[in-house]
Amino acid sequence: MKAIFSPGPSYSNVEVRKYAGWVHILDLYKEGLEELGYEVIVPYVDPGLIDERTTVSKILSYDVVAASQLPTDAELFLGPPGYSLAQIMRLKAGRTALPLMDIGFFPPQHLYEAQLKELQDRKPKLFLYVWNGADWWRDEQLKMEYEKFGQPYDLSPSWRWINRTALEMCDRVIACSPWVKGTHSKVVPEDKISIAHWGVDSEKFHPPEVEPEGFRVLFVGGDPIRKGLVYLLRATGGLEGVEIWIVGCTPLDGPPIQITNRVKIRQFGMVSHEEMVHIYQQCHVICLPTLEDGIALAIQEGMACGLVPVTSPETSEVFEHYVSGLKVDYRDVDQIKKYLEWLANDPGLRREMSRNARKLAETQTWKNTKEEFKDIIRRECG
Repeated sequence: MKAIFSPGPSYSNVEVRKYAGWVHILDLYKEGLEELGYEVIVPYVDPGLIDERTTVSKILSYDVVAASQLPTDAELFLGPPGYSLAQIMRLKAGRTALPLMDIGFFPPQHLYEAQLKELQDRKPKLFLYVWNGADWWRDEQLKMEYEKFGQPYDLSPSWRWINRTALEMCDRVIACSPWVKGTHSKVVPEDKISIAHWGVDSEKFHPPEVEPEGFRVLFVGGDPIRKGLVYLLRATGGLEGVEIWIVGCTPLDGPPIQITNRVKIRQFGMVSHEEMVHIYQQCHVICLPTLEDGIALAIQEGMACGLVPVTSPETSEVFEHYVSGLKVDYRDVDQIKKYLEWLANDPGLRREMSRNARKLAETQTWKNTKEEFKDIIRRECG
């Protein structure tokens, strides 16, 4: 059995693999397919052929080149919607002719037609995985936000069309959470969407032996607008004795925001995934008031290290509100501030929620993620 696993150009990028924890999820998918007995084929696209000028040109240049090299006898295809449309169309169309190299000689017409029909009738199962809210939700949450800060909103009409068309053409959508499934159920029928929940390596990510001093709030995210950094900074502007550690991006500045913080801010920039354990272990709370997400992997990693999560509705699906974390409404600066004050002023409450977060993270394993993924493939492919 052959499975085409086409996760896009970033998957094999050495620098991306160094900093991005999500590549491990793709590794799990690949391992799961191999454990099910598939020969996994990952299309290779020369980086020189990828047009990096815009998001759409990047995905189309990858997708078209990848489509040109797909084996048409594969039983399964797996990829993300944005990078898969040309490949899906190629696999759905089947071959229109048999190359001579496939048969060694030019056969009689009836044999040729029989082999051609066999290839065309062999339809691979088409799977797409989605890790963020559907495009309509991204538009609703982010378009005005980016405009407010004078930043371009990179979700073009052609990107929306590519995503929607790929989702409509595939056989099964694999979402990372109930929230992500819910937003995509307005794009495709709900019964077409299955869930493989994300997990965390709770052996690698674990609490420190000694609780760190002070009160440190950690923010992890590469996009300060989408991840809601401005609302965290506004919420902590009047708090005393709070230190904010920022990983992945730098605070926004300039006239549109005008943030004046008395708290100490420490910026780390990009940190390798291996080094993140040390960062987590020196903080008490991870606050991510993200405006649009699926499951923020940093939340689960922080929980595994004993941090109390304070985050938005979709990422709060991985904990119980008021027990192992705190859910905040989008853009609600007052609520974020209130929760951080609670945790800063009540160490007993913070330690109890920290223990609960750790215990919960121990049950959210990568093994479960892989087994849920494999169960979906088994059900669909027989």
